[in-house]
Amino acid sequence: MKKNLVSLMSLTLLVGLVSLTSCKKENTLGNGTQFRATVEDCTSQNGKTALDGFNLNWVAGDQIAIYGTAGAGIYSATPQTPATVAVFDNVSGETGDAPFRAFYPSTLTTDGVNITLPTTQTYVEGSINEFPMYAESSDNQLAFKNLCGVLKLHLTKANTSISSIEVVANSEVNGTFSVSLNGGIPELTYVSGGTNSVVLNCTTAQDISEGVDFYITLPATFDSVKSITLTADNDFVCTKKVKNTSQINISRSQYTLVTLGENDLEFRPIGSKGGLFTINADGDQVWFSQGNLQYQASTNTWRFALNQYDYVGNDNENISATYSGWIDLFGWGTGNNPTLTSTFNSDYSTFVDWGSNAISNGGNTANNGWRTLTSAEWDYLFNTRANTTNLGTANARYAKAYVRNIYGVILFPDGYTHPDGVTVPTGINLRGFNIINIYYSLTEWTKMEAAGAVFLPAAGRRLTGNNSLFGAYGFYWSSTSNDENFAYDMYFHGGHLDATSSDYFINGYAVRLVRDND
Repeated sequence: MKKNLVSLMSLTLLVGLVSLTSCKKENTLGNGTQFRATVEDCTSQNGKTALDGFNLNWVAGDQIAIYGTAGAGIYSATPQTPATVAVFDNVSGETGDAPFRAFYPSTLTTDGVNITLPTTQTYVEGSINEFPMYAESSDNQLAFKNLCGVLKLHLTKANTSISSIEVVANSEVNGTFSVSLNGGIPELTYVSGGTNSVVLNCTTAQDISEGVDFYITLPATFDSVKSITLTADNDFVCTKKVKNTSQINISRSQYTLVTLGENDLEFRPIGSKGGLFTINADGDQVWFSQGNLQYQASTNTWRFALNQYDYVGNDNENISATYSGWIDLFGWGTGNNPTLTSTFNSDYSTFVDWGSNAISNGGNTANNGWRTLTSAEWDYLFNTRANTTNLGTANARYAKAYVRNIYGVILFPDGYTHPDGVTVPTGINLRGFNIINIYYSLTEWTKMEAAGAVFLPAAGRRLTGNNSLFGAYGFYWSSTSNDENFAYDMYFHGGHLDATSSDYFINGYAVRLVRDND
């Protein structure tokens, strides 16, 4: 059976046995009652069974929790060759008499009735860590049944290493679930405390150049997977959304295979918006951050604005080392001193890039690649870049517009295709263009943003004793100085746009960071 995940994702549903356990350190065995345990459908005579090339079996030290008339006991598998049948000896607790309810792993339950599925799982090469199982019995023979299914992701992309995978579902996939048997088949019913996402973490980033399988445990639900987000070790992400016309179903004791190859996976920096933009004659490209840079002094926190059209405005006048609000206008090169308000240009003479900081919604790691464009790059972006689009103008690069009632400049990414049903912008590449492009509708702008458009709002400026021009003028720093008092910036208003302007270091201007497309 074959289905589609977005236009690039192929999904093949394969049915296989999923009933494996994990290897733990050995424990000292007690002298209590013994139990004999099997795992569902394991019939291999040599003590092993295979699922897609790896062996599934009990191993020495695996622990189960058994609940009986006297309470709960913890039992550990005796040291022996890994097998599909194992003997478990008491380690602690009193179980009492039948009927018995047994759980694997032993930490799966705390009351013998409900189980807890975790929000995070740990990658195990070619296997699954502690796949949950359940058994009911009237004697010491425990036939464990699998409680969940498995999403198997086969990923291949050159020069890429995966550090984590998040699966977002249409219903809760972690938290507390009750367990019952219906005709001998276990069923899970959601109770409380859960969310609709699970994250698989890799202790060491996994190179997927040659193809790697990742296994994620999920409760059985119809049409369960909504999106899959892959995070690479360089803080680049790739999100694949499941179309409404497609389905990824997780079935109990089965696995669903999703294969994503080189052409399916486009990674972009965490915290970025829009498409790729060429910034020089060598063809180097960058991603823009999702919004203007903002800073909160009271917590020493940097972030990108939540929306491309957001700006702080008059509250920038509250700039101080203790201010608990956000500011987004900075003196030139103040990456190490964002609240500096000195009126001496000499105090700003050493440029420190704002991108060297840990940005909370931009990967939250210092020196992870965010940076400020040079003056030459701003100039190339606006005035030289070759760009084939469907806007009817050769090398369409930008247009002034109102987006969500905010005035600014829209940048069109390389190879931009304007979405159907959205007003086509006019005044392309005209610096003195009088504004008539209006995208008040969130629906229209969302479509343009999804097509890769970037928006630079008219965030105004902060001068000594003069905060002004909010919503009318935009000033954006470059990383390039002009002389001992001046640095280049890009600025615009209704009748002008200059990508190579120059102003005093002391002026408070907006910052829009980029990351190179490594």
